[in-house]
Amino acid sequence: MSANVIAFKKREKPKPAKPAGGDGVKRLEALDILRGLCVIGMILVAYAGDWSNRFAVLNHADWQGLVLADMIFPGFLFCVGVALPMSFAARSARQTKTQLFGHVLWRAAALIVLGVVLNFIADPHPEGFRLPGILQRIGVCYALAGGLCLALGRKSDHDFTVPGWPVAGAIAVLVAGYAALLSLWTGPDCAGACFDSVHSLPAVVDRAVFTSAYMWNWGLTDGVVTFDPEGIVSTLGALVNVLLGVVVAGYVRGHGVQGSLIGLFLLGLLLILTGLGMNGEIPVIKKIWTPSFALVSAGFSIIVFVLLAVIADLLKLGRFATFAKVFGANATLAFVLICLFDVVLQLPLLAGVSLHDAAAAQLGAVVPEPRVASLTYSVILVAVIGLILWPLYRKRWFLKL
Repeated sequence: MSANVIAFKKREKPKPAKPAGGDGVKRLEALDILRGLCVIGMILVAYAGDWSNRFAVLNHADWQGLVLADMIFPGFLFCVGVALPMSFAARSARQTKTQLFGHVLWRAAALIVLGVVLNFIADPHPEGFRLPGILQRIGVCYALAGGLCLALGRKSDHDFTVPGWPVAGAIAVLVAGYAALLSLWTGPDCAGACFDSVHSLPAVVDRAVFTSAYMWNWGLTDGVVTFDPEGIVSTLGALVNVLLGVVVAGYVRGHGVQGSLIGLFLLGLLLILTGLGMNGEIPVIKKIWTPSFALVSAGFSIIVFVLLAVIADLLKLGRFATFAKVFGANATLAFVLICLFDVVLQLPLLAGVSLHDAAAAQLGAVVPEPRVASLTYSVILVAVIGLILWPLYRKRWFLKL
């Protein structure tokens, strides 16, 4: 079967061969668990039964600040970065660098097109459906990070390695450059260092390129669409999270999981402190993915990755780990399914009432606490998606782009 098609492919179980430093299987387990938790967290946060009754932990920050829900997408991007060198190493025996780059471009394009198609299905109006989106951002970051890794990496007949220090240097340049762009930007009604939802550089560029009609409907300022959380300029910040995942993959490869845990924990702590230290000049804002937010969220992802590696090794998570890996191993399919499910649930099928509203009302009548009822709706969605993914995971069938 050609790799350049969107298809289900059966992935063989990983063999016990270990990269330099060993512990390859444990590393993969922690990665799949983290990626699965990110997908599950995304469903719980983005698909509520009742948006007016929610536990605060499931809400994103209104603009500036740090909340747990804002760590989900950065965590997934971190996983993309960790997996990149592993993917190149697995393909190095049968593909040249040029072929690897072709695969990167193909997969990036497929993710972008799939994201646009899902947006159109959700809002089928040619004059005003959203162009940016989550899959689109993943695709762009994948192309840029993959291209950098191929440019810097060393390929052999059976391996591919990406040197950490050059990637770290690229991250430093990216953080400094994006911070400078945000700080030095001046425009109409903005004397400089504008970080609001109207005058900041990412918001202005997105409105100029996409126009408000093709942006996120909920990117509102005083009732008017002014920004998109997955816009063009803010992707620079998201790229930092992916590249830090690449650095972590190289470090784990060289030191092994157990040998890298302390160093990774300290790196995560350093990134968090650095990002918070920038907060005075560069506010922590997810919706325009400021450099300070990128560093804090990447540090959080690294620390969670370390904790999962420790817990998976010491406690043998068993069924909990398997449940998370069911989502992590088929993350793209899980995203597609939840998007399509939500489209169907929002259709006015029952006497003008959507299935979503009918289900939420029924849960509200059964569960006395409104916030619990709203969360129960989200948990049911997670369970339904999990039931679909489970037999595919057992047969090792995964959606490949």
